[in-house]
Amino acid sequence: MRSARGWVRVVGFGVLLGAATASAQPKARPGRYTRPAATKPQPAPAAADATKSDAKADAAAATEAAPVSSGNSAVTSGDDLGAAPPTPGSEHAGPKKSPLTPEPNEFPQGAPKPPPVAYDKLLSDIAALRSRVAAVTTTLFSSKLRVLVGVQGDDARVASFKLTLDDGSVYSAPENFGGGEPLVVYDHAVAPGHHMIGIEIERYDARNRDFRTYQSSKFTVVVPEGKRVESSFRIEDDSDMGDDFPSGHDGEYDLRVRLRARVVD
Repeated sequence: MRSARGWVRVVGFGVLLGAATASAQPKARPGRYTRPAATKPQPAPAAADATKSDAKADAAAATEAAPVSSGNSAVTSGDDLGAAPPTPGSEHAGPKKSPLTPEPNEFPQGAPKPPPVAYDKLLSDIAALRSRVAAVTTTLFSSKLRVLVGVQGDDARVASFKLTLDDGSVYSAPENFGGGEPLVVYDHAVAPGHHMIGIEIERYDARNRDFRTYQSSKFTVVVPEGKRVESSFRIEDDSDMGDDFPSGHDGEYDLRVRLRARVVD
């Protein structure tokens, strides 16, 4: 290469090589489409995709394994999953307490206190006042009213009996009242004019106490001025329910209340 001749040969070889390469490519004719050379598709980087898939799986596993803080704080992985679930049992709260419900210690404890001494005195005053009223009524009014009651019935028993006069109770009979002749249950002076006499009676069958009757009746009587009126009740019970219904499933209640009023003097 030091000689001038040798250098020329090397240069000439490069020129000839370049000319031979250029002459090997086909020349494109003017005005004609030339199809570009087809390129071979490159294979997909399978190794890179596999690496990315492994990275995503590791990230998901780390997110599931990350601890969640209590309360309303966020998850430590950085994903916002909302508020923490409610505590079990908090969604089923008990009914709201009524303001009328008494407190445990609102009422006094222990047995009721005995009545004061003044209460007994008040009852005594009331009894004395009633006696005075009866005495004044007898003095003021010369008209009188007498009431008799007779109860009939072989198998009927009286559980309770009450006599009322103008809607006020004037007599209460003891248990097993009745039988035999009529009894005088009321005889007092009254104001002349109209009066309402009523009875309230409860009976049961001596053969079967499950069959009972409740009866209430009221009657109007007129007491003339200066006269005595006698009102006589006749109460009958011929019912056979206690005997016939349990055996034959057929029975009858037969109740009657009769009142006879007359001026005796």
